[in-house]
Amino acid sequence: MQTYSGIILAAGESRRIPTCKQLLKIHGKAMIEIVVEKAIKSRLDEVIVVLGHEFKTIQGYVKKYVGLAKPLKIVYNPDFKNGLSTSLKAGLKAVSSESGAVIFILADQPLIQVKTINQLMEVHSSMDCLIVVPTYRGRRGNPVLVDRKLFGEIFKLKGDIGARPLIKRYVDRVVYVATDDLGVIADIDTIEDYSALVAGKFGRR
Repeated sequence: MQTYSGIILAAGESRRIPTCKQLLKIHGKAMIEIVVEKAIKSRLDEVIVVLGHEFKTIQGYVKKYVGLAKPLKIVYNPDFKNGLSTSLKAGLKAVSSESGAVIFILADQPLIQVKTINQLMEVHSSMDCLIVVPTYRGRRGNPVLVDRKLFGEIFKLKGDIGARPLIKRYVDRVVYVATDDLGVIADIDTIEDYSALVAGKFGRR
């Protein structure tokens, strides 16, 4: 039976928010906690959290989930300042050898729905594809599922890039999944984004 790993990318620094973005509180809970809990509640077989900036502080919020409902690993990426690709690779190194695909989940997308994560896995298991990308009202978003066959390609990536080069390279093997999930495009990049989210007005501006 196909197994799946989730890699939560939470190593980066907040460039446009003057505090540790991963720890911003949303209704009393840190953003990283919300994302981790959703990954755990999904049908993923294991969850890997990649940390870097403010490692010890953020680790304190995540380690309580280790040993609960499913395997959860915390990985430190010492090269996080060299861009997103370094976190993709750090996460992949910790993936189970049995995993048939990974889902890269951004730590700054707390609105993502559990059913969306599950939907990506369902599509991958039922179709001949290498990448599955969710969309919302025609806009491509995250998280993105990548088949094991492309893991070697990910290790060749450099700099501050994610799976976009692979999506372009393997365009014929990409499946886009329409969702009703605003969370797939709702990145919290600025204080304005955060304020709108807390006020329940994100996406209404």
